[in-house]
Amino acid sequence: MPFDSWHFSPCDLSTPLYCNVPASKRITVTEYQNTLQELFGAAVPFSKNLPAAPLSEHGYSRDAALLGVSALELEYFLRIARQAVEDYVIFGAPIPESEHYLIEFEDVVYRPGVSGGYSIAEPFTKQELLEKRKARENGQVVFSDRTLFPLPDGPLDLNSEELNRSDRQKFFQQFAKFKSRDLHKAGELIARVHVAAKLGDDGSAPRLQFRIGDTSGMEFGVPIAGDCDVTAPIEKPQVLTFRIPFRHIPSATTETDDDEANETKLTLSVSNVSHDPDAIYDVVPEGYNFSPKRQGLMARYRKTLADSIVSKATMRKAGVNELYLDAIEIDIIPFGLDVSARLWRIDAQRAILNAGAAARTVAEESLKAFMERAYRRSSSPAEVDSMMSLYDRFRSEGGSFEEAIKETFSTVLVSDPFLYVAAPIPEDDHPFISDEERRQLASRLSYFLWSGPPDDTLLELASRNQLSDPATLATEVARMLRDHRARRFSERFAREWLRLDKYDLVAVNPEFYPQYDEALGDDMVAETVATFQAIFHGDRDARELISSDTVYVNQRLARHYGLPPVTGGNFRAVAVPDYRTRGGLLHQGAILTMTADGAESNPIYRGVWILERLLHDPPPPPPPAVPSLEASSPDFGTLTLKQKIELHREQSACAACHAKIDPWGLALEHFDAVGAWREEALVISPDTAAKSFSPVDSSTVLPTGEEIGDSSDLVAYLVDEREEQCTRALTWHMMTDALARAPDLGDEAELQAIHRHFRTSGYKLSALVLAIVQSEVFQASTAGTGRNTTDTLHTKNAPSQQHRLE
Repeated sequence: MPFDSWHFSPCDLSTPLYCNVPASKRITVTEYQNTLQELFGAAVPFSKNLPAAPLSEHGYSRDAALLGVSALELEYFLRIARQAVEDYVIFGAPIPESEHYLIEFEDVVYRPGVSGGYSIAEPFTKQELLEKRKARENGQVVFSDRTLFPLPDGPLDLNSEELNRSDRQKFFQQFAKFKSRDLHKAGELIARVHVAAKLGDDGSAPRLQFRIGDTSGMEFGVPIAGDCDVTAPIEKPQVLTFRIPFRHIPSATTETDDDEANETKLTLSVSNVSHDPDAIYDVVPEGYNFSPKRQGLMARYRKTLADSIVSKATMRKAGVNELYLDAIEIDIIPFGLDVSARLWRIDAQRAILNAGAAARTVAEESLKAFMERAYRRSSSPAEVDSMMSLYDRFRSEGGSFEEAIKETFSTVLVSDPFLYVAAPIPEDDHPFISDEERRQLASRLSYFLWSGPPDDTLLELASRNQLSDPATLATEVARMLRDHRARRFSERFAREWLRLDKYDLVAVNPEFYPQYDEALGDDMVAETVATFQAIFHGDRDARELISSDTVYVNQRLARHYGLPPVTGGNFRAVAVPDYRTRGGLLHQGAILTMTADGAESNPIYRGVWILERLLHDPPPPPPPAVPSLEASSPDFGTLTLKQKIELHREQSACAACHAKIDPWGLALEHFDAVGAWREEALVISPDTAAKSFSPVDSSTVLPTGEEIGDSSDLVAYLVDEREEQCTRALTWHMMTDALARAPDLGDEAELQAIHRHFRTSGYKLSALVLAIVQSEVFQASTAGTGRNTTDTLHTKNAPSQQHRLE
């Protein structure tokens, strides 16, 4: 029986069935993935094929108004549900044995272009692996590095003929061949890489990057499984462990009748990505995917092809750090062998041996347990009867016990109580309303702070109605914020509050900024997230987000910012003496890059960002049909950026808006389009393309009349004079995320009370979170459904679609 023939639409929820039941908010794509991962105990990317959820006008993914379910989305959800049930619901079948591999790097290096030169690893038994390990412990370590054949005696002398060969510049790969692509499809690969390092003359360490992917199609990207600094000396190698669920590994193999064709071949790639400025980077292998906005990176790699005639000795003389590879151990663990996995085991043998009523009893027992976990509450008799009716129909139409269970379980995963938080329950289940109401708060708490389902502790407290006690709720919020799952919230909120999604829309011009590449950009975004997380999880004063004497950087970012040297790719807190020109969000590369145009800074974009995100005072939309400035000023191309901005304000149609916007952005003019400090700005003649430089002038006068000399003055002004507005803006944004809608005029009193609590705490972010979840508006949240959400606090100054960095 096709699923679509009976399923009701989860979109028919515009009118609540009865009072006092909060209206529904569908879980987001990220929340959906986290919910399935915790339901099945499998850290796999269930939602990787789902389209990204749209962001609201204010930049948030949890906005209830955007989270309906279309017919197409429902089809996607059902497809994912069926695959999850197929993989992670076990019907008593024996679990396959693990497979073990040990790959010695000196045995597998190949030369590009040699046909059939790929070394294929075959599995060992567990006993054979133990014997191999013992033999290695008693023998001499043999190293290979990324660009050379085995180094039997460790690092070679600079004058060694082997070291000075120029034909060894290649990317290191190894193929491992598995028996069947289906044997471990729901399992996990554990790789243990044995490596050592030679530090650079500047103390820098190599950074190992581990990639793994199915390259049967030879044009498939090989995703990064992880990276880590390597510091162990050659005399005592270290072991780095990477755990990768097989569902994380993209597959290029298609099903055929040929057993050999169905075997999975995995590429294991190890690289040194420490980005030493004196190093020569190898050409990337065919099939790597680069973002179109980072074309400069491809040019950089093409350049290395010509540079590859330079021998490794050249880099070693320059004191570049080096990575030495010894071996990789690989364990292939089928799902179910890991005791931490949540297994849904169905007693198929009992059902088969006792057909009829006994089989139906097994099905009902299994279904009730699954529904309670999936729904995050007790399932009602009517809900269980509805699902069992589906099971009965499958059986009556000739479906087997296993097929009926699988389809019924899949249906649970596309039903309203699973896809929605606080979904209404049928009217005839009135006795269950009180338990449902109590558990709704547990779900709203967990999806707000964990981006996933509540744990047993939350559900138990909710069922006993203890979450309504303020002291108990405060204890639980503190516990939840200490939990590792709270980092999901802090990362998501930092990205959405600060609109870091806009960063991916900027294409940096490689001609102007050759030092910039995608990896540096990723580090910039990671810095901003790390800054928010350090202040949030450290329970520090939120004003440090604007003014701080600490930055969170790694080696590349420290070099880019001109800070004292930092070793390694890991982020760490670094004190900056001149903190007003580097500490705080306004001085971070991600913010400064995404509020530029890829070639030069843009005070308008930067001003709009400050007004929208930090002050919550967005500018009005621009007027229509404003003539271009280029047409009215023939010398426009030769003007400095500040002169262009001033010319813009001379137009009467633009003056009022830009008088409000521009001064905020002009104070950041000492930072170029990739966030680096500058004293001069590049000016390119539109006629001759000639380049010249003009001194940067970041002085400005704010709309309220304050004179600002540069960004340090702006930071001081925001902290000293706009503290109330900045912290209230942060309160508004976090409430928007928590309520899954923008606060409206009816929430003004609660907004003020929450902000007062925030201020009294010394602006501790944990206090802000607690004040929000203890508020009446959160505990009885309507999540935007059925409410008028158009009359927001700033309707008259709605954000401009052109001013915003769309």
